[in-house]
Amino acid sequence: MLILFSVNVSFTDVNSDLNTRKKELNKLQTDISNKKAEKTKLAKEEKKVKNELQKILKSIEKNEKELKSLKEKISETEKNLQFASEVYNESDMSKQKYAQIINDKYLSYTKEKLVSYFDYPMEFKVKQADIKNFSKKYSAAKDKSITAQSDINKYTSAKNEYEKLKDKQQKLMEKNKKLQKDKNALLKTTAGKRVKAEQEIKEMNNSEKALKALVDKLMKASQNQDKTKKPTSSNTRKNNLPWPVDGKIILNYGKNKHPDLDTNVISNGIKIKAKDNASIKSVDEGTVLFAGEFRSYGNMVIVDHKGVFFSFYCQLSKISVKENQKVIRQQEIAKLGSGDKSALYFEIRQGNVAENPLLWLKEKK
Repeated sequence: MLILFSVNVSFTDVNSDLNTRKKELNKLQTDISNKKAEKTKLAKEEKKVKNELQKILKSIEKNEKELKSLKEKISETEKNLQFASEVYNESDMSKQKYAQIINDKYLSYTKEKLVSYFDYPMEFKVKQADIKNFSKKYSAAKDKSITAQSDINKYTSAKNEYEKLKDKQQKLMEKNKKLQKDKNALLKTTAGKRVKAEQEIKEMNNSEKALKALVDKLMKASQNQDKTKKPTSSNTRKNNLPWPVDGKIILNYGKNKHPDLDTNVISNGIKIKAKDNASIKSVDEGTVLFAGEFRSYGNMVIVDHKGVFFSFYCQLSKISVKENQKVIRQQEIAKLGSGDKSALYFEIRQGNVAENPLLWLKEKK
């Protein structure tokens, strides 16, 4: 976390402060360069995922067309199969009927022929022709049933093949749908990280501009400062200030690993996790220099401790003091919120240089 806040104070050693600020500026420029490289990498990953998604979508479209075609083929095959089955049943019944007729006529013809063939030869010829006629009908019905049975086998085999292809396409569709879901989740994460990286780059650029302006100001002050002016000693405050709130440190002073991105961020202070609605107290007597909302740090109070040092209290829920108000040591100046809002960001600055608050606060036993 990086706070850039300028106050009108007397600089004790501007040249030293200037060198420190230049180092900070160089570090910030390096961080910006790294963040831009990370953004470019994320953008490439996002483009790659989008291209993969396009391929998956085309594959799914192809699956859908194949499935639709196979369903139509299965439906048509089922109709043909039903028709072939009806033809087979009809021809088989006709075949059995004609076989029975032929059998009956042949028995009748045989009996009559043995008794009176020479009495009525013409009648027997007619009966022979009748038997031959039904024999032709039987043969036709038989051929029709054989053809129908062949069609039944053909359409049954085709239907089974189409069903197998349909199952294969369905499994491929399910696989592609899962891939699509996974890629969408990855795209959301990658795009989110890219947007976050872009936002952090924007914030870093803004900080860089502010830091450059501060460096320019320090350079001018270096040229015009009174070399004989001595600062008020602050040694009596080191390791002797009470804590602004009881709690656990969850963000250290200096370099910290970013929780989501592969980079480090610099914190000019510490963050203390406290109880819900905890009371925030001034670490020493002084004058409230600022009390109000400040950028991403929310409600903030800055106390000027007689020009020796400044204390910053940020991310407050409620402010209890006003600007230019005098405060005493351990006086309540604000309150924290609850849940995620029950953490105090705290800084100590000497001049306009942030120092490790743990070097100023009393050591916990």
